[in-house]
Amino acid sequence: MPDTLGQLEAVKQLHTELVDWWPSASAINLETLKKRFPSRRGLIAGWRLPGALPNDPRDLLVAVDENFPWSLPLVAVPDAINGISYPHVESDGHLCMVPAGSPFTLPVGLAHVTQLVGDAVTLLEEGEARKNENDFYSEAQSYWSLVERSPNEGWLAERPPSGHCVWTSAVDKVSGHFVMASSKDVLNSWAKSGQRRYAGTFEPALVVQLDAPLHPERYPLTMKDLVNLVEDAGASAELSMAVSRWRARKSLPIVLSFEHENARVYLGAMLLTPKQVRMPGLRHSGIPGFRQGSKGKVRSRLQALCLVPTRFPHFKVTEVHREFLHNRTAGEAAAALKSSHVVVLGCGAIGGQLSVHLAQAGVGKLTLIDADVLSWQNVGRHVLGGHDVGYAKAVALESAIKRSFPDAEVVGVASKWEDWAQKHRAQLEGADLVISVTGEPASNHHLDSLLSTDEMPPVLFGWMEPFGAAAHAVFCYPASGRLSDLTDERGLLSEPVADLDTAPGLPREPSCGAFYQPYSSLSSLNSTSLIGELALDALLGRVTNSVHRVWVGDVNDFSRNGLSLRASWLSRINELGDSRRYQFVI
Repeated sequence: MPDTLGQLEAVKQLHTELVDWWPSASAINLETLKKRFPSRRGLIAGWRLPGALPNDPRDLLVAVDENFPWSLPLVAVPDAINGISYPHVESDGHLCMVPAGSPFTLPVGLAHVTQLVGDAVTLLEEGEARKNENDFYSEAQSYWSLVERSPNEGWLAERPPSGHCVWTSAVDKVSGHFVMASSKDVLNSWAKSGQRRYAGTFEPALVVQLDAPLHPERYPLTMKDLVNLVEDAGASAELSMAVSRWRARKSLPIVLSFEHENARVYLGAMLLTPKQVRMPGLRHSGIPGFRQGSKGKVRSRLQALCLVPTRFPHFKVTEVHREFLHNRTAGEAAAALKSSHVVVLGCGAIGGQLSVHLAQAGVGKLTLIDADVLSWQNVGRHVLGGHDVGYAKAVALESAIKRSFPDAEVVGVASKWEDWAQKHRAQLEGADLVISVTGEPASNHHLDSLLSTDEMPPVLFGWMEPFGAAAHAVFCYPASGRLSDLTDERGLLSEPVADLDTAPGLPREPSCGAFYQPYSSLSSLNSTSLIGELALDALLGRVTNSVHRVWVGDVNDFSRNGLSLRASWLSRINELGDSRRYQFVI
């Protein structure tokens, strides 16, 4: 019985309300409830609702779990059914629904039950009339896994072509999942960049493009069904090629693909090895007529596999290549950024975060330049951690990005940017955008002087003021408004937000010249956002002039650090309003 504070009263109240609403409702014994839903843990109470379905002899079941009244009730038909009979009905009869007004109001009560029951009626009626068949294709991965779910997944390291093809597969050593790509070289490159390892040898993989969406009524259950489906799709030649190359040391993955609503859907199937099969009547694993590791006739092998009466596992397929991951998170903007090349000068706290965010946003090529080595003092706010201490920041950052995007085009260079630019002037001039986040006035002044030539790409300068109380992002077109228009002869900003004449001195470590900026990684997020958004605006053509954007911290940020606003900025804020973000054309 429920024992959480207030839960017993909540269950009793729901029982009273259900019986008032459905006079024929009756409570379900807890032991009976657990037998009815053996795979669902934490159920604490349930009810049968006779007559909840109009014109249908079936009842509905309602149950609540140990998180009630802060979780929605489960609604199900009384008996387990074929999980692919209706969309949104699982094999144990549970109906997958949420209230239309999600997120739902709390605490949960009778109103939620009546709404879910109404939704259940609609869902089952539409299923009977086959009005919601489209959901079988939109959520194909879920229905596919109801047949014979495998703990393994399939990872596509590349986007498959539009036709049938024989690819190469390997098993990821840590996860046990299949990784598939067009060749062994691509798989090796993907693993090396992502710092992953494979277990065992490479095997073939088969990708089959279906002409139409696969309805659950056509789901293959046995390997005979699978072979027939592949051959009916016109991939007999590719199937034979894959089986002929198969050493049968592990399953042969088959990816079934179809197009639905302008997107590709991938479903994973597999041909099992003899050691994975126990045929009826045999004392040991094996398939008569199929010799593991042999190079027998392809047709004989397939015929032997088709004799296996058991179901083969169905596994989930996920695209893990950069294009898919970018499009999923950044949408159309990622596609527009795919061809962009950005050079980042400075891979400190701001530059490190910014580089990762640019990679995640979809920037196609990144060149990261920084001569510094990561130290323990840096890890308090750097995107890199203790594992990378002692390594060049730019090189370690390259590795970190490639762990998430193994196919990313990222190059980290442990060098001063001036030395790199001298040796690779063509790369510098061929970039779409250069971002300087070194935070060094002299360095920025030098880079700004190069903008007098039309060969230079646009440059974005970004930095924080002392104590992280304000931040600046200055975007400059060549032969247009320049950083020098905003700075003095030393390269310092002429009008900083904080009054630096009265600002306290920066803290320092016990070594010569070791001053440092005290601000947290959370404080730097506003700066990274300011610089990163202007970078994307520049790459996507949203800014047409040289501009200066400024972020001003909260007044408490100034007072906590003994800072005060510069008089000119105080007047500016009073005039423009305390929006904390400002933009000026240079």
